[in-house]
Amino acid sequence: MRPYRNIKDSELERLGAVREWNRDILLSLTLPAPILWVHSSREKFHRLDPLDSCLVKTITIHRIQGGVIKTNFGSYSIETGKNLFYACGCKKFCDCYGQLYSLTSSTH
Repeated sequence: MRPYRNIKDSELERLGAVREWNRDILLSLTLPAPILWVHSSREKFHRLDPLDSCLVKTITIHRIQGGVIKTNFGSYSIETGKNLFYACGCKKFCDCYGQLYSLTSSTH
């Protein structure tokens, strides 16, 4: 399991995703493939609906290159599912970093 939680297990279940990150399952996907993205600091934006598309969305994996997952919404580590770049540091809402969760429909 990954070290932080930015979404509840019940929410993941409703969205059809799993918390556990399994790179072998990821590598077996037929690409392009959908995957769930959740903003890393989702809990800080309590004025927004927790499932607002700025905080939770389905994105598409286009390719896996070495240890990097390339999507239509940035690049992520194949080992952790976390974005490869740190937040830009701005003090307003920013969608520059997040966490990926495998969709159950994609893993079968």
